[in-house]
Amino acid sequence: MHLNYNDPVTWLEHRYDCDVQARNASIEEKLLSFFKPHESVLHITDVGSGTGTNVCYYFDKLNHQQEWTLVERHDPLLQAARKRLRKFADKQGYSWNEQSNQVQLVDNDKKATIRFVTGDVNHIETLTNLEEADVLVANAFFDLISFDQFDALVKKLAQHNVAFLSTLNYYETSFYPFLEEDHQIMRWYHMHMKRPQPFGIAMGSDCCEEMLDLLTKHHLMIEQESSQWHLKRGSTTMQHYILHFIENALAELNLTTDEQNLLNRWLNTRKEQLHDRTLEIVVDHNDIFATE
Repeated sequence: MHLNYNDPVTWLEHRYDCDVQARNASIEEKLLSFFKPHESVLHITDVGSGTGTNVCYYFDKLNHQQEWTLVERHDPLLQAARKRLRKFADKQGYSWNEQSNQVQLVDNDKKATIRFVTGDVNHIETLTNLEEADVLVANAFFDLISFDQFDALVKKLAQHNVAFLSTLNYYETSFYPFLEEDHQIMRWYHMHMKRPQPFGIAMGSDCCEEMLDLLTKHHLMIEQESSQWHLKRGSTTMQHYILHFIENALAELNLTTDEQNLLNRWLNTRKEQLHDRTLEIVVDHNDIFATE
């Protein structure tokens, strides 16, 4: 199978259905119930917005007029978001109105106005109007930022009484059939997640625990439930991606010759199982909803 591992847009397209199946229905209902009495326009800020999949997922589910601000560091992903949302509108039969700095999705009497903003969570107050925002959402994002960055973000949300929804916060990865080397491989993988970077050390596989600690510190009421990718036998595309990400990450560690040999043996075994359609991969996450 030939996959373009260097194209994040393709990766996000492939994983969309897995994300939809994994999102925790109980946490989603908490969000919908919380905003059910909300009678004015619902202002939503989506950080690490990628290709706009949260808009596609929630537009129909929310019975509100909506204003979305998509915050993404990478301009190519924002450009891809415009294209994806246009395809989404065409597929669903929605009206589409495009302007230079925003687009509108219209379904009969319901409308979503969507702005695209290049930036990151460190400058969230300059990228969106927190005085106006009702909820900040993110999907599979916070393992990539540091404890201090998340602390600063939650402090701002608490100050402005902005609700918080974060789905697919990474926890751990398991493989079946089990191999004795799995624990060592995943220990290295999680070490790579928490390597020093220019912004500090990412929360990585500790993100769920650290997020809950910080949300509690800022006196938010928290609901959390598990969400899981279960890549069953035959889910070869996603399994290819997972193995590639592990192989690529561990190549950046200073493994000894013996450690590299162990990794190579493990990868060869897992790739053979993938080819034979005997491999299963489970990626565990948590979904979190928090409010004042």
